[in-house]
Amino acid sequence: MRQLLIILLFLLTQTAGAQTTTPTIKQQMERLHETAGLNFVYDASLNVRQPYRGPELKGLSLSKALKTLFEGSGISYQKNNKYVMLFKEPVKETVKRFTLSGHVRDSIGETLINATVYDLTSRQGTTTNEYGYYSLTLSEGEHLLRISYIGYTEQTVKTALHKSHTIDFTLHENMRLGEVVITGDLNSPVLGTQMGKRSLSQTDIKTEFALFSSPDVVKTIQRISGVQEGVELASGLYVHGGNNDENLYLLDGSPLYQINHSMGLFSSFNADMVKNVDFYKSGFPARFGGRLSSVVDVRTNDGNMQEWHGAYRIGLLDGSVQFDGPLKKNKTSLNIGLRRSWLDLLSEPAFFLQRRISKEEKIGLNYNFHDLNAKLTHIMNDRSRLSLSLYSGCDALSTNYESNWNMPNGGTDIEKTKNRLRWGNLNAALNWNYQPSPKLMTNVTAVYTHNRANILRCDDYSYASSSTESTKKTHHENETRSTIDDIGYRAEADFRPSPRHHIRLGNNYTLHLFRPQTKNLLNYNAGQEENDTISKQSSNHHTSHELNLYAEDQITLNKHWSLNSGMNLSLFFTPGKTFLNADPRVAMKYQITPYLSAKASYTMMTQYVHKITNSFLEMPTDYWVPTTAKLQPMRSHQWAVGLYAQMGKKWTASIEGYYKTTNHLLQYASWTGLQPPAVSWETEVIDGKGKFYGIETDVNYHTQKIQFSAAYTLSWNKRKFEDFYQDWYYDKFDNRHKLNLTGRFKFNKKTEMYAAWTLHSGNKMTVPTQYVELALPDDDNRQREFIYERPNNATLPLYHRLDVGFNFYHTTKHGHQRIWNLSLYNAYCHINTMWTEAQVKDDGTIRIKSRGYIPIVPSFSYTIKF
Repeated sequence: MRQLLIILLFLLTQTAGAQTTTPTIKQQMERLHETAGLNFVYDASLNVRQPYRGPELKGLSLSKALKTLFEGSGISYQKNNKYVMLFKEPVKETVKRFTLSGHVRDSIGETLINATVYDLTSRQGTTTNEYGYYSLTLSEGEHLLRISYIGYTEQTVKTALHKSHTIDFTLHENMRLGEVVITGDLNSPVLGTQMGKRSLSQTDIKTEFALFSSPDVVKTIQRISGVQEGVELASGLYVHGGNNDENLYLLDGSPLYQINHSMGLFSSFNADMVKNVDFYKSGFPARFGGRLSSVVDVRTNDGNMQEWHGAYRIGLLDGSVQFDGPLKKNKTSLNIGLRRSWLDLLSEPAFFLQRRISKEEKIGLNYNFHDLNAKLTHIMNDRSRLSLSLYSGCDALSTNYESNWNMPNGGTDIEKTKNRLRWGNLNAALNWNYQPSPKLMTNVTAVYTHNRANILRCDDYSYASSSTESTKKTHHENETRSTIDDIGYRAEADFRPSPRHHIRLGNNYTLHLFRPQTKNLLNYNAGQEENDTISKQSSNHHTSHELNLYAEDQITLNKHWSLNSGMNLSLFFTPGKTFLNADPRVAMKYQITPYLSAKASYTMMTQYVHKITNSFLEMPTDYWVPTTAKLQPMRSHQWAVGLYAQMGKKWTASIEGYYKTTNHLLQYASWTGLQPPAVSWETEVIDGKGKFYGIETDVNYHTQKIQFSAAYTLSWNKRKFEDFYQDWYYDKFDNRHKLNLTGRFKFNKKTEMYAAWTLHSGNKMTVPTQYVELALPDDDNRQREFIYERPNNATLPLYHRLDVGFNFYHTTKHGHQRIWNLSLYNAYCHINTMWTEAQVKDDGTIRIKSRGYIPIVPSFSYTIKF
């Protein structure tokens, strides 16, 4: 027992001795002083007597030994030759961050799209989305915020952030547009990552020039670089070489198929109702899909939440009325606008007089169009809002012809012809916007679209002898009806975890019901001895399902680099086949200086629906059909690079280059009729490809009284259909050069002027190069025929015109604003070539003669705002 106690006492003594021999940091510092000659300088309050439990320092380099010694000790050091300064490491405190979110609105409660919310304290900012919503996550403490939007007075707000909360900002309109400062506009092309995007406000659309007195959304977009207008006066849109049906038009999230009135003379968008238009021509975000060339995202005004206002406009060919105001103040608003032409009011009296004067021939012509927009918005609470958007547009054309001739034998010859055409759209979008958290906003939209075109033609002929007994009578009736019904939804989430990170997720589903042509044919022939009646009916329909899933992420990596990447996954179900395509999207920006940036983007797009037409105008004979099991969807790849600069406070400039390829383009092989057949359309088309590339340059100058912009495009537009022509050939709208100069001049508060000069290379035409004999020399029935070298082998003369317009303002004693608008289309009356005629001269040579007919066109309108 005694021996056991001695052993335990010995072990305890050894353990205690071991504990007392644990070195301290100070002891290790003394060893380094002795071995390496280091002198340590520190405050006496610094805890250098704490134990050192690290590895042995012997054998380590001097820098490694110092790092090992003080690691995890709460002591930092700084070496200067043989002296080592010791400091107490600051205690790291967790920085609390909170989220500020809300909406930016104008003085009447209308949300502002692409407004900038910028924190001057941390130099971080964001922009509002298509619903006027912003979210900004900042550190705890006081912040100085700057809220800005072009055309509105800038606002600076000081706020203390100690928890996440909501603030709605209100900006007031300022007609004295000041200088452009890119640090106050994060939507500027110099600072934004997005490529090929142009945002147009109502002020941009409602310029001082209005063709036939009606401001036009599509004609405003036609002035942007990279866009060709197609046929003169028409609202065509040919973007980066694409066809007119390759543009996606969205009206409050609902797709619009018929976007023109009067075969392209007017677009379907009522400028009085439009709040904002986002136009994309390259670098498409992942949330958009279904078309190849462009996206036109149109958002309408919600309506005044404070008081009722409205406007009347009377123009040369149309008129409009618009009202908006609160059904319940600050809670529910209604905005309604109606536009109608009155060509029928002018034509009816003229043809009525003609029918009264002429006994043998009676002519009737009636044409009108209308569009109705209505939007009901209800604010459920600070985080939830509901809106219902409706659109109805219709064109109606009627012609009547009747001839009644008395024959020499006493008989009567009567001929009657009647045509009835009706075409248009009906769109509805029910939208629920909900903010479940300060960083997240969700949106669900139920969509319905109905597109229709009805064509009826009747021909009657009768002949009666002098005895009034009918000897012959015929009746031919042909009716065609084409419709599209789209039913679906759009769901999206807008998540902003930080000012440098913006994520969008969503999915869209659409049920397509296509009925391209339903025909009714009735033929009746009667004579003295027999009657014959033939009645036929035919119809065809296609049902398709389209599903899109997308994810999009915009990241600011550092002060120089930012990235927008995403993926659009599409599934298209059609009878007999299912298509699955993944379309990647990526855009990158390098901020060289605060006033200079470079960008690059790559985009893949897929299109499953096609417009069947043989005309470059918007005709009721056109119809849409889906991709079938026999055909492939159209696909495109587009690369783009650009350089963007801010030159002082008044000038901005950019240069962009693009290269785009398209596969599975469709074109009719040989059909030349006005209304192609829908039953066999798959067998009538050929598959081809396209190649498009060019350079675009834009320069802008802004002061309080003058706005000037210049847009130049150098482009190539090539196509290849091997079943049609073996080699590449230029497209009809391959306009090599295009230059647009536009200017706005504010003389004073009562007078404004707008001028736009357009110059571009002429359209392409196919003209004959030879006129040869087809028969053998000894054949008496020799025939001659034109020979064509290649498609679109000639270029029409240079196209140019000047448009000018003036606005004259007057405020009545009751505070109502009156605006007189005077506009001149083609102000110096240059007759541009629209088509050519080939004539063979006596010597066998071919003469090509140009034809045109559009002179100077004056317009006027009178508007009252109250």
